[in-house]
Amino acid sequence: MANRTGLEGVQDQLPLGQNSAQPITYDPSVLVPVKRSLSRKVEGINESLFFGHDLWNCWEVSWLNPDGRPEIRIGQLVVPASSPHLCESKSLKLFLNSFANDRFISDQVLIDKVCGDLEAVLGVRPDFHLYSASDQRFAVEAPKGICLDTLNVNLAVYTPDARLLQVDPNREVSERFHTHLFRSNCPVTGQPDWATVVVKYAAGVALFPQSLLAYLVSYRNHTGFHEACIERIYQDLYECLNPSELVVWAGFLRRGGLDINPVRSLNVNNFLPPRLSRH
Repeated sequence: MANRTGLEGVQDQLPLGQNSAQPITYDPSVLVPVKRSLSRKVEGINESLFFGHDLWNCWEVSWLNPDGRPEIRIGQLVVPASSPHLCESKSLKLFLNSFANDRFISDQVLIDKVCGDLEAVLGVRPDFHLYSASDQRFAVEAPKGICLDTLNVNLAVYTPDARLLQVDPNREVSERFHTHLFRSNCPVTGQPDWATVVVKYAAGVALFPQSLLAYLVSYRNHTGFHEACIERIYQDLYECLNPSELVVWAGFLRRGGLDINPVRSLNVNNFLPPRLSRH
């Protein structure tokens, strides 16, 4: 499989796919930045076309209280799509787990430390919140809209091709579709990344659902970061539809205690993806 990630010469510096010792105590030096521009250049992404963010659900945030008793929380990290850097996912896992043997007097002290350290890596200050492991906001939801997965369609293209997208020019619509069949491949390890992808749009033309499914399935053998894949999907749909509304988001399956949920939108919004049953 050809490597079209823009990471040539960078991969050896990333902890993902390599043996990495877990820090015993708090250690921000394990955080590794990756320039967003690397993948965007390869994918031909024009970041001026969208707003958005990447929401990371962090399921393994734990530390000690002043008495030495472990605390456990679910963290939600929101990184603006405008940040110049991503944080490499395994390095974030190592960083968050480095708090396990350190004592903090409050959630807020830990939040401030995490945000300060990540700001130095990302180039912008992220939002980071901690929630109880029983918080109802993490209850499982089903995606809204029309599911594409049972459509009768012959599929034979497994590398991205925007020409698969077809529209009916005689229908003005507002629609929402989703599929659980999305797969791409990690640019560092080559391992598959699975996701539920949701597309919501309003336009003076209507997507043929079979064509949208064929297009999304065409990423099956594609190598790319989660965020860049969703940005490419957004851009291809934008150019196809000339929409008045467009939101594309994906709930990628959890790996290493983290799941990443990129959201890209035509309009400014604070949309936070729900937790899907596959997470």
